[in-house]
Amino acid sequence: MDILEHFYLKILVPIKIGIFDISITNLTVSMFIAVFIFTVLLWVLARKPKIVPTKRQAVVEMLIGFVKESLVYGMMGREAGDRWFPFISSIFVFILANNLVGLIPGTYTPTANPIVPLVLSLIIFFVVQITSIRKNGFRGYIRTFAPKFVPSWMYVIVFPIELISNWIAKPLSLFIRLCANMLAGHIIIIVLQSMIIYFKNYLIAVPVVPFVTVMMIFEIFVSAIQAYIFAVLSSMYIGNAENPMH
Repeated sequence: MDILEHFYLKILVPIKIGIFDISITNLTVSMFIAVFIFTVLLWVLARKPKIVPTKRQAVVEMLIGFVKESLVYGMMGREAGDRWFPFISSIFVFILANNLVGLIPGTYTPTANPIVPLVLSLIIFFVVQITSIRKNGFRGYIRTFAPKFVPSWMYVIVFPIELISNWIAKPLSLFIRLCANMLAGHIIIIVLQSMIIYFKNYLIAVPVVPFVTVMMIFEIFVSAIQAYIFAVLSSMYIGNAENPMH
C-alpha cells in the first residue's frame, strides 16, 4: 500500500489536442468541486439582499468587510484597494476553497500539488511587475531596484539584492509557504489513517481516529491561515508596486 497515493495525479478523462495534453485529472475535478461549492455557498448566502441584512447576508458582508479592511485597504490604501479588491478577494476565496476541498474523503488537494501554488505565485509576480511598470514607467521601474537615497557606488551591491528579492525571493516565498504547509498537514493525516490498514489491527483506531479528527480541525484553521497569508502578501506586493517607497 502506498500511503502517498492520495497525492498522485490520476488521469480520469484523457484529452489530447496535437501536442497539448489537457486531460481531466483528479486535481482538475477537485478544483472544479471546490470552486462550485464555494460559488453556490456564496450565492445562497448573498441572494436577495435586504436593507436590514439577514443572518446569511450578514455572513457575506462580514467576509467582504474583512477582506476589504484587512487584506486590501490595510496594504494599499482605499484608492488602489477599490481597484484591486475583486482580484485579491478572488485569490483569497480560490485558495481557501482549494485548501479545504482536500479534507473531503476521496478528493485531491489542489494546493498541495506544486503546480497550483507555482502558477498562483507566477500570476502575482507578473501582476506586480506589470503594475510597477504601468505606474512608474520603465525607467522608474528600474529605479526601484536602485533607490535614490543609496549612494551610486553601492548600486553594484544593492541592485542584485533588490533584483533577487523582487524576482526570486517574493514569488518563491508565496509558492513554498502555501505548498509546504498544505502538503505537510495532509501527509500527516493520510499517514495516521493508513496505520490502521497497514497494521491490520483496528485497536490502533482507538488513539488514531480522535487524533486524526483533531488534526482535520487544525487543518481547517491552517487552510484559512494560508489563504489569508497568501492574499495579504499578494496585496502588500501589489500595494508596493502601486505606491513605491523609493
